[in-house]
Amino acid sequence: MTSIVKLKEETSRLAKAAWVSLGMPFDFHMIEEKADGIIDVEALIIATLLVMEKDRLTTDLPAWVNCFSSLINFQKLKTIFRELPRKHSAAVLTNLNEVYFTNTPKAFRNAFGLKPDPVGFVDKTVELRTRKINTIENVAKFSLMVRNRLIYGTSFRADLITLTHIENIGMKGTDLAKLICADNSTVSRILNDLKASRFLNQDAERVGHFEPYPGMSISAVSVFNLCEMMDATQFLSKELGHGALEVLNFKHDAFGRKVMEKLF
Repeated sequence: MTSIVKLKEETSRLAKAAWVSLGMPFDFHMIEEKADGIIDVEALIIATLLVMEKDRLTTDLPAWVNCFSSLINFQKLKTIFRELPRKHSAAVLTNLNEVYFTNTPKAFRNAFGLKPDPVGFVDKTVELRTRKINTIENVAKFSLMVRNRLIYGTSFRADLITLTHIENIGMKGTDLAKLICADNSTVSRILNDLKASRFLNQDAERVGHFEPYPGMSISAVSVFNLCEMMDATQFLSKELGHGALEVLNFKHDAFGRKVMEKLF
């Protein structure tokens, strides 16, 4: 089996490529959503926190959060975090307890139960990195989810509309709810609204022309698949490790599939 170190390195590399698409100034080729799939903002945040080492992500992630906090779905962020296995949520909290996250917006800290720095510590490094983050106008060109949130608001409605761009997505309301970490009733209500407005037909399919995307590059599924892969590296038996990975579903996780193909 691959080591946890190699897994984190490869996952971090792919995460940085995704962050370039969302405005971080890394020297990586960005993920092209129309070719590789849509990036779920909150899933990328959690996946990054799961594997983050002491590199530039420790300053650039809080800088990005400070710039784009108005476009984060904090309910989804909280839900993904709470559904993590305990040891993985503990790892996320360990990384969040770095001093650089103590002055992120209150809504972000509340999603994880973080407390502000009692002495109001301000780190100039994050402030300087914030100036390097790309503009919202440029990020919206490359991120469908960000663009739809600018139009429809930071809500599950915006994310559900984003999913309707996926060709032949063919999912029931309960499956869509799981994919965006929303309540079934919320998704059902939104789908009914979109049908009533004739944005969708009665089979929940897009009406008229739309920009097609191949699927999800990074979704909540990616986060939970990543946890499973991290666990698999701990098996002493190679056969047991591979057996645990055989059940993973990468239909909405191009990110995880790339990690699997590279390392396992």
